[in-house]
Amino acid sequence: MSYDVAVIGENLVDLFVSPDGATRAVVGGGPFNVARTIARLGGRVSFVSGVSDDAFGLRIREAAQSDGVTLARLAPSHLPTTMAVVELSDGDARYHFHLSDTAAFVVDGVDDLRDVSALYVGTLGLVVAPMADLSESAVLRASADTLVVVDPNCRPSATVDRSAFVDRVFRMCPRVDLLKVSVDDLAFLAPGLEPRDAAQSLREAGAAVVVVTDGPRPVRALVGGDWCEIPVSPTTVVDTVGAGDSLVGSFIVWWLGQGLTRADLSRSEVVESALRAAVAVSRRTCMVRGAQPPRALQLEGEPEWAWLTPGSSTTP
Repeated sequence: MSYDVAVIGENLVDLFVSPDGATRAVVGGGPFNVARTIARLGGRVSFVSGVSDDAFGLRIREAAQSDGVTLARLAPSHLPTTMAVVELSDGDARYHFHLSDTAAFVVDGVDDLRDVSALYVGTLGLVVAPMADLSESAVLRASADTLVVVDPNCRPSATVDRSAFVDRVFRMCPRVDLLKVSVDDLAFLAPGLEPRDAAQSLREAGAAVVVVTDGPRPVRALVGGDWCEIPVSPTTVVDTVGAGDSLVGSFIVWWLGQGLTRADLSRSEVVESALRAAVAVSRRTCMVRGAQPPRALQLEGEPEWAWLTPGSSTTP
C-alpha cells in the first residue's frame, strides 16, 4: 500500500552522559525518531523540521537519507543544531535542552500539509515558536481524511509557559484522532488528577482515542467511553530512549497498512490490535542502545507484523 505521512517536530543531537561521565552524541528528537520508525517499516514520510548546516546537521541528513526519510524542502539553516543532554541512570533518561536560536524550529515556507494520509505533531514542536504555531495550524486544518496523531511528550524543563502549552494541547483535541500520553505527561497536563481522570479530560476535550503508557506496565487506551489494556511482555531493557516514539510511528504504519481510516478508531478491538503491534516495536527499541527502531526484517516472528514482507517497502 502506498501512503504519505507528514511529521512535524524537532530534530536534535542527544548528548548522552553515562554515570561514569562518558559521553556520546546521537541524532534524535522525538518527532525525528517517529519519522525514522515509519520509514524503517516501509512508510513514505516527509519530515518537517529545520536542519542545520553544521556537522551535527550533516549527520541528521545522513541518518534521514539512510532510513528513507524525506526532508521537507527547507533550505539548510545556518543556526546550530538543537541539543539535548541526556543523563542515563538504570536505563531511564533525564533531559536538559539547549533550544534558543537553534535550527530545528525555523520552518518558514513549508508546503501545504493537507494532502497526507496521516499527520503527526509532538514534543518540542508544540513548545517552541514558530514551529508550535505551524503544528497547531496543521492539525486544525487537516483534511477530513487525514489521521491526526499527537504526542505532547511533555518536557517540563523546556516548557517556559506551561499554561500556553496545555491550552494548545486542549485546543487541538477536537481534531486529534490518536493522542498518546505517558502518566508523566498526564501529571503535567492535568495536575492533581489521577491518570484515568486526566485521560478522560482529554477524551472529553475531543480526542477520539487516548493512549496512556506507563513504562513496563500495560498500555491502556480510552476508546469512546471504554478502556482497553495491552500487556507489555518482559524484556531486557538497555534503555528506554525512543520507546514511545517507535510506538507511535509503528501504530501509524500498522493502521494505514491495514487500510484503516479515522472511522475505524471507534472499534476498540481494532485499536487493541494496532497497539499490540506497536508495543512489539517499542519493546524491540528498548532492547538496543539509543533510539534505534527496528526495521521490517527484524520483526520476523511478530504475528502482528506478518502482513509486512520483511525488508520490503509498502510504497510503489
